[in-house]
Amino acid sequence: MPTRIDKLTKAQEAQFDAHADKWIEIGLRTGKADREKFEASVRDCYGFAGVPFPDVVVWVPSPMVLSLAAPSAALAIELIEAERRGALKPGTARAAVDGAVGDAVYAAVGGAVYAAVGGAVGGAVYGAVSGAVDDIIRRSWMRRFGGQLWSGGWYYGGAWTSFFREVCKLEIPGDTWDRARAYEGTIESACWWWPHRRFVMVCERPVAIHRELANPDVVRGWGSHRLHCEDGPAVVWPDGWGVWSWHGVRVPQHVIEQPELITAQQVLAEQNAEVRRVMIDRMTPERFLGELDAEPVQQDDYGKLWRVELADDEPLVMVELDNSTVEPDGSTKTYFLRVNPECRTALEAVSWTFDQKPSDYVLVAQS
Repeated sequence: MPTRIDKLTKAQEAQFDAHADKWIEIGLRTGKADREKFEASVRDCYGFAGVPFPDVVVWVPSPMVLSLAAPSAALAIELIEAERRGALKPGTARAAVDGAVGDAVYAAVGGAVYAAVGGAVGGAVYGAVSGAVDDIIRRSWMRRFGGQLWSGGWYYGGAWTSFFREVCKLEIPGDTWDRARAYEGTIESACWWWPHRRFVMVCERPVAIHRELANPDVVRGWGSHRLHCEDGPAVVWPDGWGVWSWHGVRVPQHVIEQPELITAQQVLAEQNAEVRRVMIDRMTPERFLGELDAEPVQQDDYGKLWRVELADDEPLVMVELDNSTVEPDGSTKTYFLRVNPECRTALEAVSWTFDQKPSDYVLVAQS
């Protein structure tokens, strides 16, 4: 068994994808948490951190409940005791458990190996899980451990440490791998958790996670997936708290579930440019322009060009195609296409959609 690794074998590299997929599955697990496994694992984490385990594990239904209840409980305890003597400060357990593991592994492998495994395994899992799920909501609160959603963190995630232990058979003196298994156990069994010297608060897994493949050429890792659901929350916990997302953009619930309630004035009042674009898409550009009583800025044989100035964003420029499509029921459908804001005529806009110059564009009837 090696005690230092400076180069991966071809056989080890060949296991990158399978190992990453294993931890992606862990990171995206839904349903009931494995409470028994979590409580055993977190007890070990406290032991390795040198902090007495409080024997009080409080299970909550969602990260939102945890983010409100955990600090409130901690504050109440500290106020009662008048000062924060011996409190488990943010990062203490992680530094003692996963930080110690990361330091030991980093010291036992070469820089090239560190980067290779980090990118092919840790990065693949972190990008597929955290990049798609955790990043969109993690800024809502602090001082918590990501549980399953931190499965692919470089230098400390379970995918990264277990690859060296299980695939590379790396041997590290002392209790490093015992610490790693303890932390991995929390990842494998539950979602976010908050440690304190008097209690541990932990939330259940999501009951559903809806993603979409964002890039067909990247099946795992950064940029591969994003949260998306057309008729409900993209990720939701047992108490109904969740995140509504349209192609990776977090939006208010009604934008997904009741787009008919969106108004043009709400769109114009929205400060976030990405959310504003989703709102226009959901309410349809035709209704958006109609509610504004917008007038086309130019019209020719190729269609009508519409332009609406938007705050803190490029202008909304759309071409309305005059050659409306006839539907099977005999009705017609008018298409609005968002185009380059530099387009000044409908001909320019239609040509741009075909990546052609206006002088080279030939109008062809579209079926």
